[in-house]
Amino acid sequence: MNQYVNPIPGQRDHRRTIFIEALRVTVRWLVVSAVRSVDTGVRNARRWYAENQATDSRGAHDFMRGFALALRKAQVAKWISIAGHPFVFSPIVALLVGAYLFGPVESVIGLLTVILCCLMPASLYILRKVKIGEWSDLDVSARKDRPHLFLVGLAFLLFTELVLLVTRQPNVYALGCLAALILIGGGLFLNRWLKPSMHAGFAMLTACSLWPLSASLSLVAMLFAVAVGWSRVQLRRHTWWEVGVGLLLGMLVCRLIQV
Repeated sequence: MNQYVNPIPGQRDHRRTIFIEALRVTVRWLVVSAVRSVDTGVRNARRWYAENQATDSRGAHDFMRGFALALRKAQVAKWISIAGHPFVFSPIVALLVGAYLFGPVESVIGLLTVILCCLMPASLYILRKVKIGEWSDLDVSARKDRPHLFLVGLAFLLFTELVLLVTRQPNVYALGCLAALILIGGGLFLNRWLKPSMHAGFAMLTACSLWPLSASLSLVAMLFAVAVGWSRVQLRRHTWWEVGVGLLLGMLVCRLIQV
């Protein structure tokens, strides 16, 4: 990626300003959405309490506080998990980085290639599996189903890699697909012993890949990746051990790619 970090000085300053501003707007939208969701959850909890008044006011008050806190955590965890989904966080960052390095047209073309060749067919495949009852949920939480998911993901990524190379798109996109291939391959291998969090892994991989562009921005994204891991634990999708393995796997893959 380093060969693309130094475009023409004037273009670099202009694109950097657009890149930072777009990322700021995106983060603000995510935070505002999370706050609104929390506020809705608290109001629903209060409404529930008003409809189910308990005789012991002190016990009811303690219960209300505990219930509201648990609901608030669940709402925040849900939004962070959605924002940190591999099909959401990584493509958004790829779009912004591509616009900064190459311009908006090349960025959109690269992202559309990844979406049409990998993300969309993979999403439709997962949706179909859930609809016919073979998989329990869209996260494919059951460990026994994940090898199948990983193999499907590897197949779509390989196809996307081929399309990117044939159409001679910027190497950064092909490099990103290669990193995803290695990460999923690692998840497939480790699934024999535990269920590593791919949410956390992809979030950390994406965060670390920002380091050549901006160390401070990369550190902020790393903190977000940790928050994604927390959300997966709060939603009972993974344990802290599985989240830690996912975060470490994402860091190692990024280091391997950037060598």
